[in-house]
Amino acid sequence: MFRDILLVTGFLRESTPSAQLFLCRGFAARMARVPRSSLHFSVDVSAARPWEHVFVTGSTPSLGLWDPSKAVQLSPDPQNKGRWSGAVDVGTEPVQFRYFIGYYLESGKEGAGKELIVSKWESFLHPRSILPAIESASGVCHAHVTDTFGHNAAKEHVSEGWLIGENQNEILLRLHGAPFKFYKNRHASRSYKVKVTPFDLRVKETGSADDDDVDDGQEGFLPTSLPSFSDAYLAILSSEDPRYHSQLETGEHFRIDRDYFVFRTRSVAVEFIGFRIELFVHSEDGEDPNSSERFAISYALPSTMPGTFGIASLPLLAKSNRPVGQIMVDYLFIRSLQQPHPPQTMKVSYGRHWKKRQTLEVGHRGMGNSYTKMAAGRENTIHSLNSAAKNGADYVEFDVQLTKDKVAVIFHDFHVLVSVAKRSSSNLAALNNDHNSDYHELAVKELKLKQLQLLHLDHYKAIDGVKKEGIIKVTGGADEGAERMPFPTLVDALKQVDPSVGFNVEVKYPMMQKNGMHECENYFEHNTYIDVILSDVLTYAGDRRIVFSSFDPDVCAIIAAKQHLYPVLFLCVGMTTRYEPFVDMRASTSNAAVNFAASINILGVNFHSEDLLRDPSPVQRANKFGLVSFVWGDDLDNKENINYFKKELLVDGIIYDRIGEVEARRNVFMVEREAKTALFRRAVSPGASRTVSLSLEECPGSPTASDSLSISSSSTISPVHTPPPQPRHSPARMSCPRVL
Repeated sequence: MFRDILLVTGFLRESTPSAQLFLCRGFAARMARVPRSSLHFSVDVSAARPWEHVFVTGSTPSLGLWDPSKAVQLSPDPQNKGRWSGAVDVGTEPVQFRYFIGYYLESGKEGAGKELIVSKWESFLHPRSILPAIESASGVCHAHVTDTFGHNAAKEHVSEGWLIGENQNEILLRLHGAPFKFYKNRHASRSYKVKVTPFDLRVKETGSADDDDVDDGQEGFLPTSLPSFSDAYLAILSSEDPRYHSQLETGEHFRIDRDYFVFRTRSVAVEFIGFRIELFVHSEDGEDPNSSERFAISYALPSTMPGTFGIASLPLLAKSNRPVGQIMVDYLFIRSLQQPHPPQTMKVSYGRHWKKRQTLEVGHRGMGNSYTKMAAGRENTIHSLNSAAKNGADYVEFDVQLTKDKVAVIFHDFHVLVSVAKRSSSNLAALNNDHNSDYHELAVKELKLKQLQLLHLDHYKAIDGVKKEGIIKVTGGADEGAERMPFPTLVDALKQVDPSVGFNVEVKYPMMQKNGMHECENYFEHNTYIDVILSDVLTYAGDRRIVFSSFDPDVCAIIAAKQHLYPVLFLCVGMTTRYEPFVDMRASTSNAAVNFAASINILGVNFHSEDLLRDPSPVQRANKFGLVSFVWGDDLDNKENINYFKKELLVDGIIYDRIGEVEARRNVFMVEREAKTALFRRAVSPGASRTVSLSLEECPGSPTASDSLSISSSSTISPVHTPPPQPRHSPARMSCPRVL
């Protein structure tokens, strides 16, 4: 076939137009008769559980075009335990593919079929690749090759699945602090093991001590061979290994005021899901010192968990059904992304990828805090973000929240002071204009976008009558341009800020503080709130690099469960004397933040400089789990501290005010791009790899020179990257990824 291409190309140069037409038609006919190949897949999978299946998806229609719901399900090999295989017909074009593990759930509702749940999937930045035109022999390709799930080119990269279906939900139940309240002191002094088991209210339970009731059936329920929920897995965030694992038969010991247990399951019928919570104690009658018996049981039902977030107080019943106490359970229901957005596929993911390089420098709120510190311009505006980009920032950090009409805007504080004119009177008329109005504190969520743009606003900490030199007011002057005005929308920033600079999007969400004050009560429902922000980013990010972050650990978990394209950092205050700490144990210390980030498999932690200057060991713990470390805080106003974090702790990113003002710098991505272009202008030679040439010419936003050179011209094209993982960011169209 390749000989034919060369012959046709040569003849066309010398032939008449009629001869060219004849040759082209002949060549097209010849190509139409090219036989298709049978592409074989074989993969060893040690992580699959008995109810799970192995799938392959890829770049051709026969592999579903990266859509996991259209993937090819492989068959278990009866001769080799843990090996799965299958085959599809393909043409001569190159084929890229990934393996993933999944299972099916069924809601039991009329007209609803089974739904695929993705458990784990290969999230290499570059997929596996095959060239059938070269490798095919007698119409068979890749027949004698067995892959290993999650391993490619001596590297391992597996990510957890996201919520891919409209009806899919992830449910989290949490126990922490002192969740038990017993009516008798002798019960309160005992040590208990805890186990949580989900069940469908329409189906008779199995494997329970109460499995002795007559099942009288459920009206409107269509019996299925598949469950509507998955097993519940446990993460103990207070342990050395905080990652999710299967529960023990009689649960695991819960230590009062020390442990933080998170039970996680998925369901496609949340209106019918319940949870059996069992407490076990040491069995005094058994000979085995490790034997346990059930002491009490409780049930968490839909009626006891109103809404998608809250705390349920549930009765504990002894084996005699006599109440012996209560148990307090936190719950969170995470829905799949409901707002319009580009389809999420398995073509590319940057959620757990990070290219190791020099420390990235991030402009805090653009060019810095302007409402409580001196700054050259107003914070969190298009002008401030573009100024930071012009000054060489690699990323800019800014805060996002919703207005009353659910528009994502960029603003740091949950409250503003609104100027309200006083009633006119003869006495007031003689007074200064500043005394003719009062300021009232309102939450940003109580004002629509137009109101925020039209009203005269000030910072909620502003002192009436006191003029602070260098401190900029929230509302701009009449002579200021639109790019300097507060409350730009997230979409405006994505469209108007220099695309070479990355975005660190901090998703604001109010939390309870230890002083008993809530940052902003009666806030938006978690899922609705985050869906708006994710929809904007997934739709308008384009080629821009994106990293999400939040101080609220639940927000981090929700973002990671709803999408896989962009990474997430957990923002941590840690131990501090400067800020009021949060009640949430997951945010109480830097080590607790590391454990939480590791448990939900996000990119890393954004540490507070104050805490790391006191004790830098959390960075080493983060490295142990392969997490990325960023640092934020007022201490980074000091150049010596910046150098300490960059050169001694070797953190991956620092966030500070007034970037590029004291010391000139250039955006590292632009520097790398220029170096790559210069390198390959000199690298054109007859012996150059054709694969490398194509990757550079066809994908100018692709990896750095060293990354591209590591890609061989063999059929199994795979990346060489150094752990920890290296994310890259791309737009909704993901043809040419860009390095983070």
